[in-house]
Amino acid sequence: MISRSLLVVDDEKLVRWSIQETMGREHFKVVSASNGTDAIEKIHQERFDVIITDLVMPGRNGIDVARQAKKLHPDTKVIMITAYGSTLDKEEARNAGVSFFLDKPFQVDEVKRAVSQVLSAA
Repeated sequence: MISRSLLVVDDEKLVRWSIQETMGREHFKVVSASNGTDAIEKIHQERFDVIITDLVMPGRNGIDVARQAKKLHPDTKVIMITAYGSTLDKEEARNAGVSFFLDKPFQVDEVKRAVSQVLSAA
């Protein structure tokens, strides 16, 4: 079985942990970052099939992460999680390459469905 890679970016440790545990059980190689700057550094070092990123974080935000990911690896799928889902933010995020949104709080099954959906749209 070929393992897919996933980067989860969130400043909340519990969110990172729950996604990492859930997607690890789904046979994903999961890497995590606690902020946008760290995530962008990881994107420069490695290609990910899927990136799940929070919108609002200290330093670089999720839109910056999405832009860098799509610039370096256009086929990477980006899912954005946020508790601040304004229409304006979502429009800017879509323009940056985000293909799916998850509103906080979310269930881990929603994460699995979102990842499956973006990968099947490839």
